Amino acid sequence: MKYQCEGCERLVQVESFRIEDGQLAVTCRVCGAKTLAGPSPSVSPVVAAAPVVAAAPVVPVALQEASREREDAPGARGGDNAAVAMPAPEVFVPPAPARASVTALRVIRSEAASLAPPDFDGDPFQSPPGHCPKCVAPMRDDAGACAQCGLVYANFIPDEHQPSGFLSTEWRALMGTWHDWDAHDRLLSQAMGRGELAMVGRLYRLRLARAPNDPQALRGRDEVVRRVTSAVPLASDGPSPALARKVKNTVMGAVMVVALVLVLVLFQLLRGAF
Repeated sequence: MKYQCEGCERLVQVESFRIEDGQLAVTCRVCGAKTLAGPSPSVSPVVAAAPVVAAAPVVPVALQEASREREDAPGARGGDNAAVAMPAPEVFVPPAPARASVTALRVIRSEAASLAPPDFDGDPFQSPPGHCPKCVAPMRDDAGACAQCGLVYANFIPDEHQPSGFLSTEWRALMGTWHDWDAHDRLLSQAMGRGELAMVGRLYRLRLARAPNDPQALRGRDEVVRRVTSAVPLASDGPSPALARKVKNTVMGAVMVVALVLVLVLFQLLRGAF
């Protein structure tokens, strides 16, 4: 059983109590304040104002025995000094605090920045300054040749590393729909069919030299590497069907010629014997 302390206004568990002048005296174990509770014909205003109706309090066994002893004492059943059994003090149960309304906030991320048209500055088919014109690797100021591909910069011929007319046209059209990965995939498939996949990889490296964080260029370069590495094992599995058929026909023809010569030799030997 708990009660509300008049000193600290806390709900304190009743551990011990005593009777003082016909009232129940309880000492708060938190602040030490003493609270008196006596019989009340009406409900206290605090309890009446509470929105939650408390259950009927349970009278401790010790209190029941104390009341029973007072009733059995001399003069307890009549007279002016008769003791009156006190009802158990009503316990105030504070209402449960209302739960604060929490509204989940949905973060909306704008994709305007990611879909903004990229800045294609400079010639898309030439290496930017500070990069090897052949392999697009970073150049060293004190070197006359590329440390990665071995190109002597003075001997570089730009026309030898230009894409074909078809690839140039398709690449410029791709620059207009740069964020459409389906367009990148179509160009990769066409270049693979025409044998220009390595040139497409160089174009992606040229783009990364100007925009190192371009996600489409990074993905395109990785896709070129994936397609090249997946095509090499297929080409090294064995000869093509046309070549295998040609070799088979050649071997069969040679066997037939040898067999015909043997038959002729055998016929001449048999003819000379008779």
